[in-house]
Amino acid sequence: MPSFTTRSARLDDSREVASVHTQSWKETYAGVFPEQAWSVESRVRREAMWNELLLDENVTTVVAEIDHRIVGFAHAEHKRDEPTLPTEELKMIYVLAEAQGTGAGQALIDAALGGAAASVWVLEHNPRARSFYARNRFMPDGTVRAMDFNPNIRELRLVRR
Repeated sequence: MPSFTTRSARLDDSREVASVHTQSWKETYAGVFPEQAWSVESRVRREAMWNELLLDENVTTVVAEIDHRIVGFAHAEHKRDEPTLPTEELKMIYVLAEAQGTGAGQALIDAALGGAAASVWVLEHNPRARSFYARNRFMPDGTVRAMDFNPNIRELRLVRR
């Protein structure tokens, strides 16, 4: 297995993170989301989004690299106004299929959150992700929401206390 390293994301990573974000969506959600979710236009929108997110002081974004190429990232926000939930929320974690099984996902979640109490949303029908979160002590809190663009796709909120 190739070895990976993790580090804090930098603003000049926005293009590569957007590319990994787009590719990982294609690998993970083909057949679930429409193909425009990983189009060139989508990657350009994601790059603009990452240019903003990587300047935000209330977030942590870490990347995993193999041979100096980003193969995954995790993004956590540290400020929340909901008093019943932990202040940490894992907003995104994606690892390219080629790097899955290397331990990169675990290293990313550890770097983004440590052992902190946190929450995360996950697709109801994503058993691989749900298993990963369960190994990291995230449990469903009973909250379910439908995706805005498709009410048949549901997300579950998982919480680690």
